[in-house]
Amino acid sequence: MSRLFLVLCCLGLALFSLDTGRALAAERPGTIVLPLKINTAVEVEQLTELADKTLQDVMTGSAIRRKFFRVPERSEAQQMVDYQATWPPAVDGLQKNADPSITYIVAGTLTRLGNKISIDLKLFDLLDPFSPAYFYADVKNLESLPESMDQLAKNLLGHVGRDFQIASIAPQGNQRIDAGAILRQIKSRAGDIYDPAALQEDLRNIFAMGYFDDVQIRVADTDKGKAITFEIKEKPVIGQVVIAGTDELKEETVREAITVVPNTIINTKKVKEAEESILKLYKEKGFYNTEVVSELTYPKPERVDIRFAIKEGSKLYIKEITFVGNKAFSNKELKKVLQTSEKGLFSFITDSGLLKREVLGQDASRLAAHYQNHGYIEAKVGEPEVTQKDNGLFITFNVFEGDRYRVGNIALSGDLIDEEKTLLDLLKLREEEFLSRKILREDILRLVDFYAERGYVYAEINPAIKENQAEKIVDISIDIQKNNLVHLGRIDIKGNTRTRDKVIRRELDIKEGGIFNSTAVRTSHQKLQRLDFFEDINITPEQTADKDTMDVVIEVKEKPTGAFSIGAGYSSVDNFMLMGEISQNNFLGKGQRVALSANMSSRTTRYNLSFTEPHYKDSQLLVGFDLYNWQKEYDDYTKDSYGGALRFSYPVWERWKVGFGYGFDNADLTDVKTTASQIIKDSVDIHITSYVTTGLTRDTLDKFLDPSKGSYNSVSVKYAGGPLGGDSAFTKVEGNSSWFFPMPKDTTFHFKLAAGAVTENSGGKLPVFEKFYLGGINTIRGFTSAHISPTDPRTHERIGGMRMWYSNTEWLFPLVKDAGLKGLLFFDAGNVLDDTWKFDTVKKSVGTGFRWLSPMGPLRLEWGYVLDPTEDEDQSNWDFSIGGSF
Repeated sequence: MSRLFLVLCCLGLALFSLDTGRALAAERPGTIVLPLKINTAVEVEQLTELADKTLQDVMTGSAIRRKFFRVPERSEAQQMVDYQATWPPAVDGLQKNADPSITYIVAGTLTRLGNKISIDLKLFDLLDPFSPAYFYADVKNLESLPESMDQLAKNLLGHVGRDFQIASIAPQGNQRIDAGAILRQIKSRAGDIYDPAALQEDLRNIFAMGYFDDVQIRVADTDKGKAITFEIKEKPVIGQVVIAGTDELKEETVREAITVVPNTIINTKKVKEAEESILKLYKEKGFYNTEVVSELTYPKPERVDIRFAIKEGSKLYIKEITFVGNKAFSNKELKKVLQTSEKGLFSFITDSGLLKREVLGQDASRLAAHYQNHGYIEAKVGEPEVTQKDNGLFITFNVFEGDRYRVGNIALSGDLIDEEKTLLDLLKLREEEFLSRKILREDILRLVDFYAERGYVYAEINPAIKENQAEKIVDISIDIQKNNLVHLGRIDIKGNTRTRDKVIRRELDIKEGGIFNSTAVRTSHQKLQRLDFFEDINITPEQTADKDTMDVVIEVKEKPTGAFSIGAGYSSVDNFMLMGEISQNNFLGKGQRVALSANMSSRTTRYNLSFTEPHYKDSQLLVGFDLYNWQKEYDDYTKDSYGGALRFSYPVWERWKVGFGYGFDNADLTDVKTTASQIIKDSVDIHITSYVTTGLTRDTLDKFLDPSKGSYNSVSVKYAGGPLGGDSAFTKVEGNSSWFFPMPKDTTFHFKLAAGAVTENSGGKLPVFEKFYLGGINTIRGFTSAHISPTDPRTHERIGGMRMWYSNTEWLFPLVKDAGLKGLLFFDAGNVLDDTWKFDTVKKSVGTGFRWLSPMGPLRLEWGYVLDPTEDEDQSNWDFSIGGSF
C-alpha cells in the first residue's frame, strides 16, 4: 500500500475520531473539504479569514450541500494535517477505526500573486486514491470569491453526488398540452442533484397551469441516476361554449371578448376571466347592472360544455356631471375640458354619455392641468365620485382651486451660449399674465431644442419656481448646464436592400464630423419620408465611447416604388375615359423616376414618356425630359401634336427651388368645321411652338401623397416665339398656392388658390389651345371637364380665356383610419375670363367624396353640385380617378 493511500486513509480516520458523537455514520456527509492553504505575501490573516468563511458558507449553504459536504474549522484541521508541509497534507497519526461514511477528501490552495487570484482543488476518492480529480478557478477579485467558490462547489457536487443526480425528467400522460409547455414550468434539470423539495415546487408549478386534475411524481433509480416522471391527468376538453341571453349585444361581439373556445382543455381560471371580460364589455357599452354566470356540464367524463348565462341590465348613460369647489371656472367651462360627457341627443349613435373608467381618471388629471395652466398652481382634483340612481349615472368632481399666481421675474443662469435677451425671447411665458405649467414646459423644450440645434444635446435645463404667497407672484429661475459639445460620428444606414446609400445620404442635412444638430435630424427624416421610397424610417442617435461624439443609425424598410395605376371617368365631352400609367419612382435604386402614361377615350389619345434625375451627377440640380404624342377631338376640330421638353430645377433656399426649361410642340388642327369660330380657324396655321419656362416653387408638405400639414406654392412663366422661333408668340403666367392645416380628431383643412394670365406677344399668335379652360376633378368639380370657358358670341363655341382663377376649400376626415379611407366636403369657386379681371360672375359648386390610398394608388370618387348653373351646364357630375396625388 502506497504512502499516499495511507495518508488519505489516516486523514479520514482522524476526522472520524474527532466527531464520533455527532450522528450515526450513515447520516454523516461523505465528503470532507479541508480549509484551503493560503499562499500570499501580504494580508495573510485577512485573506485566510475570508477564505475560510466563504468556503464554509458555500459548501454548507444549502440543505443539499450539507448532505454531501462538511468543512472542519481550520483549528480542527491543523490538529490533523501540517499546513506547512508539502501539499496535499500528510497525516501525523493513524486512527484505529476508519469512518465508513467518508468517501472523498478535498484539499486545495488559494494563491494570490499581485492582482491575480486562483484556487486549485484536488478531490481524492479513498477507494481509488491514485486517480484524483482536479478543479480550478480564476478569481477576478475578492468580491467575486463567493461566485467562484460556488461554481467549484457545483462541479464537486456533480462528481461526488453522481448517484444522486437526476438522469432524466419527462411528463407522462399529457395528450393535448405540449410537453415543451410543461417542461418550461419545471426548474429542475437533468444533471441537477436530486432534491425532493425542488421537485415538489415543480409539481406545484405544473398544477398552477390550470389544465390538470392530478399530477404525481414518480422516481426510478437507474445506472445513470434518478429518472423523474411527472404523471399527469388532464382536465376534460371543452365541447360547446354557449353564450345565452345576448339581446343588446351581438353574440359574435361577446365571443371576441373571451378566450374560452371549444376543443381546448378547460381552465377554470380562464372561465372566471371570461366572466370578467364579458362584464367589462357590457360596462363599456353602458350596461352596468349586467350579471354573468358560467355553468359547467359533463356529458362525458372527458368532455365539458360551458354555458355563459348573461342577464343584461338596462343601458345607463351619464345624466349629469357636477363640480364642487369651482369658483374661477363655470361648470360649462370645465365640462369642455373633459373627454367624458353627458348623454346627448345623438348618444345612441355616437356613444357619448357612456362611462369609461380609464377616461374618467384621465379627466381628473385634465382638470388639474387646466387649473395649473391658468395660474392656480396649488389646484387639486379628487377622485371622481360615481353614483347610480334613477336609471342614470351622476359624476361629481371635487375641486380645490387655491390661489392664482401671476408671473413675476424670469431669470436665466448657468451656461448661456447666446445673449440672454435672445434666450429670453424664446420664452412664451413672459407674454402671459398668469403662470401656466404647460407653457413653462414648452419653453423648457424650446430651450432644449435651441441648445441641441447647436450641438449641446446633453444640455440640462432645470426650472425652479419660487412662490411669493403674500403677493401671489411666482419668480422663475432657469438654470442651464450645456455640458459637452457633441459632434456627429458615423452615419450607419441599414435596411436599404434596393435604394443606394448615396440616394439616402444626399437627402440628409446632417454630415459626419459636423456638430450634432437635432433639428437637422428631424428635417432629414422629413426629406427621406418625402422620397416615398420607404414604408418605415427610424433615425436613432447612439452614444459612443467618446462622450463628445454621437453616431446616428438610419433604419429604413423599403416599399414597392414601381406602380401601375389606372383611372376611369365619364364626361359629356369625352364620354368614357381610360387612363393608365406605369412608373418607377426609384429606378435602379438611384432615385430616378421613369413613367409611361396613356390616356384614351372616344375623343382623346395621349401618350407620354418622362424621365427625371433629381440629383444630376450627385449635385442639387434636377434634370428631366418629357416626350409626348397627343390627339384630341374637339367639337369643331381635331388637334394632333407631338413634342418634348427639357426640365431643370435647383434649390436656392430652404424648401425653395427655381426651375427653367425648354420645350418644343408641333401641332396640327384638322377636321375644322366650316362653322367653327374664326379664332379656332386662325389657329390652323399655327404649328410650331418653341418656348422656355421658368418658375419658383416652395414645398413644405409633410407628405407627397395625402399631406396633412404644410404648403405648396409656385409661380411659373412660359414664353414662346420671338428669338426662339416658331409660329406661336405669347407669354403665360400661372400661380398656385395650396395649404394644409391639421385639425382636431385627425381631420385636415385644405385651401388652394390658383390663377393665370396669358397675353399674345406683338408680331405673334396665341393658339386657342394655349388659353385657359376649367372644370373637372382637378379644378372646379361638378362642372364638365374644360367646360368653363368664354364662348364665341356668334358660334357659341368655347374658345378659352386669357385670365383664370379658381379656389378649392376642403375638409377631410377619416372614415376607416387603418385602411387610409377618408371622406371630404368641398366648396369650389372660380372662372375663366376674357382679357380683363372681372369678379361679377363666379362659378361655384359644393360636394362630397371619398379618397382612398388603395394598393393600386390614390383613388378619388367625388360628386360636385353646381350652384346656379346656366342652361348649358349640368347640375352635377361624378368624377373618378385612380393614380396621381391628392
